[in-house]
Amino acid sequence: MERTQSRHSMDMTVGKPAKLLINFAVPLFVGNILQQLYNLMDTSLAGHILGDDALAQIGATAALYSLVTNIAFGLNNGFALFVSRNFGAGNDREMKRSVCWSVILCALSTLILTTSLLLFRVPLLRVLKVPDDTMAGALSYLTVILAGIPFTMAYNLESSLLRAIGNSITPLKFLLFSSILNIIFDYLFMAPLNMGVRGAAIATILAQGISAVLGIWCIVRRYPELGFGKDVCTFKAKFVFEMFWTGLSMALMSAIYNIGSVILQSSINALGNAYIAAQVGARRLAEFFYTPGVALGTSVATYASQNYGAGKKSRIKHGIYTAIALYGVWWVLALIFTFTVARSTLVLITGSSDDTIISNGLMYLRISIPMIPPMAVLVILRNALQGMRHSVAPLICSGLEMAGKILFAVFLVPVYGYVAVCVCEPVTWVVCFVFILIATIIFRSDFRDCTK
Repeated sequence: MERTQSRHSMDMTVGKPAKLLINFAVPLFVGNILQQLYNLMDTSLAGHILGDDALAQIGATAALYSLVTNIAFGLNNGFALFVSRNFGAGNDREMKRSVCWSVILCALSTLILTTSLLLFRVPLLRVLKVPDDTMAGALSYLTVILAGIPFTMAYNLESSLLRAIGNSITPLKFLLFSSILNIIFDYLFMAPLNMGVRGAAIATILAQGISAVLGIWCIVRRYPELGFGKDVCTFKAKFVFEMFWTGLSMALMSAIYNIGSVILQSSINALGNAYIAAQVGARRLAEFFYTPGVALGTSVATYASQNYGAGKKSRIKHGIYTAIALYGVWWVLALIFTFTVARSTLVLITGSSDDTIISNGLMYLRISIPMIPPMAVLVILRNALQGMRHSVAPLICSGLEMAGKILFAVFLVPVYGYVAVCVCEPVTWVVCFVFILIATIIFRSDFRDCTK
């Protein structure tokens, strides 16, 4: 069957794996860097304009906000794996069916997620142990963020569908536009309009909403391969259930991990505002160095899914090796930064002169950044397995991460304080790295071509 394909898509089943992955991952990587730079700018503006209290109000809900964005990212990436698999197989009709049901399932998931989280936002903040003097600002910020979930979901769905057909350039353009718009709105709403942390939340959602609307317009006009009609939207129980389970498993993979982060955040909140501020500043900076994991993980998932659909499974392992090597180069740069200019950067980001905030933020970085290698392998292998229709092992792996964070939050942070927060993720990374490596070895036969 002749595929309806635009010049902006990329068939990753032919060509050198290293070149394909680099071409696909670089825009993703740049996009994630832009996102992290925006997060740093957002934190810096809040700290400089509104002060340490506002930084604590935003930071108190940071884990919950990450939970929402990661569910959106995981769910839509899971749906899009069906699109990329059929794209790789050259099955145009099934690809369009996958696009149709991605939209339907995303819409239903958005309705459930938005409604449930808005209804339970106050109890969630209580579970997070948000300090009383921070509660009002944190609730104001969180309410706007949760009300904007439809925009977050739409934005992530559009990006996932484009990446599924090998296009990582267009999502980068929209991310760049959204980030610039967000920074402008941040300053406008927090400074001249004096809307406080609520203004920061409105800026985020408004920028995403505008980008989502433009994204729909762009896909309709320029990507005919992602178009669909009623003839391909027929309900087939097995197909829809498998798609929903794949999306749900990837969402749960992110959610379970982030539920652990939410619980860990509650133990940080109990330590007081200074530690909340230290965590949000250090975490935003650390996430800047974790960005290759998102870019390379997503790239490997798409690459593995397309090649799995085409029956070219031996190519997948070459992609995995390339992704790990690329992350290794970035890790060296992260180490140099952490042990040279990290302190001054934390001061710049937080706008704080409180030594408790700065010294604890620096401790977090100097413990977590050296431990990136096991995390890098973990993320890349986990996404590769998802692309090859192995969803259970990655899900169990995320469950182990959650269990580790709960263990630290409940038993170790109350005793050892912020030091336990700093060592929590490195410990869970090592445990999960061992697990996912064993799982990959068990599934090693799936890295052989169907013809062999």
